[in-house]
Amino acid sequence: MKKILVMFIAFIVQANLIFAQVVTEKGIGTVELTGRTCSGGKPSDKRLHLDAIEKAKVSGWNKFTAKFSPDKTDAYVANENAFLNNLDNYITEYIILDANCSKTDRVYTVVARVSINEARVNADLKTEASGSEIQADLKGQGIVVMVVPRKTDSADIFMDRVTQQTQRQASLEVDEMISEDAGGVSITEASTQREAVTTGGKTTRKATKRTYSIGDLNDADAQINNILSKLGMRTFSASRLENMASDRFGYPPFLKDVLDQFSGNIGDFGANISPQTREEIINIIIDVGQGRLNYFMLGTVDSSVPRDDPDTGVKKVDVLVNVQLFKIDDFFGAEVVASVGPEIKTAFGETDVLAEKEALKKAFAEATNSLLYKL
Repeated sequence: MKKILVMFIAFIVQANLIFAQVVTEKGIGTVELTGRTCSGGKPSDKRLHLDAIEKAKVSGWNKFTAKFSPDKTDAYVANENAFLNNLDNYITEYIILDANCSKTDRVYTVVARVSINEARVNADLKTEASGSEIQADLKGQGIVVMVVPRKTDSADIFMDRVTQQTQRQASLEVDEMISEDAGGVSITEASTQREAVTTGGKTTRKATKRTYSIGDLNDADAQINNILSKLGMRTFSASRLENMASDRFGYPPFLKDVLDQFSGNIGDFGANISPQTREEIINIIIDVGQGRLNYFMLGTVDSSVPRDDPDTGVKKVDVLVNVQLFKIDDFFGAEVVASVGPEIKTAFGETDVLAEKEALKKAFAEATNSLLYKL
């Protein structure tokens, strides 16, 4: 009995964690005071007050859905009525920030802050978008995941290089006047000297060179694996791929070189993996997988420096997502079947650390889901 109770509590805690990702949006709702008046700052008819709140909730919800990626938007539009008819399943709470009952304009306006359970929205969207056919296709498929979390470490900003040219041109004009009379001949000269100066040139600026520090790779793998495992996919870590490639096929280690390229310490591709290195990894996947590793997820998520959000009063972090999903073929190599980014995701938290964690969690979840929507 105690074991069952412990398992039940663990299930509840896990369910709460799954549906704990909440975002907030401001919504505005306005209704006309048809045949009604204001009393105590509110309409005399209470139903108008409730109608304005409902419109504010829908307004906040529409702002939330307007930030969806194109593929996520397609999945939402196909099932929009189902979501709008069940908003209470997704809106966890709302706070009225301001209310104005205008006797002059004959309108009542409510401004509310709406809290939306984004994790539940994503879960329901994924269910609607993926369908049984896609889930059946992905079930049991092996996938190698190499999505690197990064933070900006330093940026080399180069001064402008200016090349100037100057051209000088001088000219001399001489006027001569000759006068003749009985007394003789006189000559008068007048000269004018002019100098024209022309300047010009060009300005050259080198691109900013950035280096990154690599974030928690284990956390990134765990979050992505949690999403892929629900679809029945079998994830294969990059570290295991490296070990098997070295032990069984004699390939040299590649992970350090890949991370150095993504951090910007080496390479000529701007803190990105080189095409040659990517092709080498694909060949390793083909040799090690022997037809059992069918997909390869590669990309980066870059988090910004946490800053104060004026609307909520908490910390805010942006994450830039750039991820590609390849399908592996023994003969043709890797074919891009879906890609996400560059896209920016934003999340909030009470502290710098919590805001960054939430932003990364959101980025990994939405990037993975967006890739699946495209499939």
